[in-house]
Amino acid sequence: MLAVLFTAYLLGSIPTAYLVAQGVAGLDIRTVGDGNPGARNVWLHLGWRWGVLVAVLDMLKGYAAVRWAQALGFSEPYAFLAGLAAVLGHDTSPFLRFRGGQGMATTLGVMLALLPWETLFAIAVFLAAYRLTRRWDESLFVGMIWLPLLPLLLGRDLRYVLYPVALLPTVGVKKLIDQIRRSGRFPRPLRPG
Repeated sequence: MLAVLFTAYLLGSIPTAYLVAQGVAGLDIRTVGDGNPGARNVWLHLGWRWGVLVAVLDMLKGYAAVRWAQALGFSEPYAFLAGLAAVLGHDTSPFLRFRGGQGMATTLGVMLALLPWETLFAIAVFLAAYRLTRRWDESLFVGMIWLPLLPLLLGRDLRYVLYPVALLPTVGVKKLIDQIRRSGRFPRPLRPG
């Protein structure tokens, strides 16, 4: 199982955004925009087609990690751990000096392997919200809240409700870490009123 988790981590750590940006435009994606080596930054600086390609590849990393653990006959908790390892690999890629993307697409790939219809619904809600508002983070929140909510409403086993609740905060934590790295300090708390 340790070999499976290590391999899932390495699979997740493949820096697809960095490789695509380098291959297409000779661009270090970490030097433009918000510096995040992820699909959104590629979308903004190389166009939506390359952004979608990176998102799909990042999703495949999470999907493959879970499916591989399942194919080897490991029980579901280990498949959950393999998915988490892939997301952490994406977030802390050793190929980029332990920096990486924010893990949203890889998280979606993990969830797609475990809850395909619920995940497709969440993606559809995100895309619809983004088309209406053009606000990325808010649309992402509106879509991804359905990952735990829909299994809960459908009466799925509690582990399918709790797993995305445990997985999704990695995206927010990574956003905070990236903000600290860019600014060189912790953000100030908002003052009430």
